[in-house]
Amino acid sequence: MNKRALIVDDHPIIRDALVTSLLSLGVFEQVETASTFQQTLEKLEQSSDYQLLILDLSLTDKTGTEGMVFIRENYPEVPVVVFSGNDSTDTIAQAFEWGCHGFVSKSSQMQVVVNAIKMVLAGSSYIPPSAIRMMGYEPKEESQASDEQAPESVRFSPKQRAVFDQLMLGVPNKVIADRLNMAEGTVKTHLHSIYQILQVRNRAQAILKSRQLRLIA
Repeated sequence: MNKRALIVDDHPIIRDALVTSLLSLGVFEQVETASTFQQTLEKLEQSSDYQLLILDLSLTDKTGTEGMVFIRENYPEVPVVVFSGNDSTDTIAQAFEWGCHGFVSKSSQMQVVVNAIKMVLAGSSYIPPSAIRMMGYEPKEESQASDEQAPESVRFSPKQRAVFDQLMLGVPNKVIADRLNMAEGTVKTHLHSIYQILQVRNRAQAILKSRQLRLIA
């Protein structure tokens, strides 16, 4: 399959740098660009067969909240990596609430950007190490993580497990409800229970804790 990506950013220099790097490093065979949210929708309506969407949250014609939520609810099969100049912990945590699969600061070196994208393409999630520490988690070496076992106390009911699996896929609450034939309020109730079991407060922390406990890769 021809690997395609869509970069959405209103800064031409950033777009061009990303396109050049992703193509030259062989991450994608085809990289398309859009500078506005409207252009993004037009491309997705024509074909949503993208392996990744790289999204800036500060577009001129749509706020980050509205744009991200719309894309994740209407095109849930397209993974999204947020590429933003605002890399506060709150912004990163909120981006994962909206359903992104990765968050990369625009101040990051290109190799960090590429590595984050490769992680997402492999089915994982990428959260910047600095944000991980701010959320109270210390990144572990692979050898350390391999020795850590999930505690006996982490047990989900069948419905909680179904919601958890969708949560780890970066699926928004509305889409989880549709896929599992639940009311959205019921999904939120299950999420609250899942957070309590994992002893976390939000999706980003849930991803980190689940990875730490080896519930996910």
